[in-house]
Amino acid sequence: MHEKIVDAIVELIRKDEHFIDFASYPLRGKNVSGEILLKEPSAVVSGVEIVQDVCKRFNLTIQFSCKDGDVVKKGSVAKISGDAYNLLICERTILNILSFMSGVATKVRNIVEKTNGKVKIAATRKTIPFVGEMQKLAVIHGGGDTHRLNLSDCAMIKDNHIKLYGSVSEAVKQVKKVLSFSKNIEVEAETEQMAFEACEAGADIVMLDNFSPQEACRVAKALKEKYPNVIIELSGGVNPDKIEEYLCEYIDVISIGRLTSEVKYIDFSLEIE
Repeated sequence: MHEKIVDAIVELIRKDEHFIDFASYPLRGKNVSGEILLKEPSAVVSGVEIVQDVCKRFNLTIQFSCKDGDVVKKGSVAKISGDAYNLLICERTILNILSFMSGVATKVRNIVEKTNGKVKIAATRKTIPFVGEMQKLAVIHGGGDTHRLNLSDCAMIKDNHIKLYGSVSEAVKQVKKVLSFSKNIEVEAETEQMAFEACEAGADIVMLDNFSPQEACRVAKALKEKYPNVIIELSGGVNPDKIEEYLCEYIDVISIGRLTSEVKYIDFSLEIE
């Protein structure tokens, strides 16, 4: 699963090394050991398996005391050993992976815990270019839902599609002609009327876009009463700090772009013994 990601990271490290890391070159052949430390009070760790696979490529031995998705406390999370040169050229990149992915996982877990299991918390495609797959893995580690991993995962009919097709009904009709039986159709609805039109046309999922919490719950209830099998998603302008305001028994999924578009790094460091 991680092979493509690991390939890209190894290439990045080699590019960073360029021809030679002059500061580390005289240390070739020297076997060293160290620890990776979490510098913050606690975090949901993510990136463990990826870092392990990257280290293997450089003949580094690393042993984590945790796994992806674990809540870890400040202090040592892994012991690492191997050739000093390889360790030093990998140091910043493997720390960046842990910091970046753990930042996403920690944010997701904090929001998921506030919902008490009443609704799924999903990411969106507002990922950072080139690292979206890592972010989606981190969302899983944080207890969230990845949403679409690519454009082919689900036929999502958005506002510009509707403008180009002419109406919600026509959009759903045309997409159904080419869509595999194994895929769902989701329609982004900006109004209650659009939401009902989507359901009537046969959409599997309706996204209520930029609705207030109160209005979203009212519309979701009305939709579920007439179309009980439709999945209702709420998205657009959702404030993660006030997620409790959006909880409603008729809403199945809340998707939040800020899970991946705004990332606060978790502080990790490497200390040589």
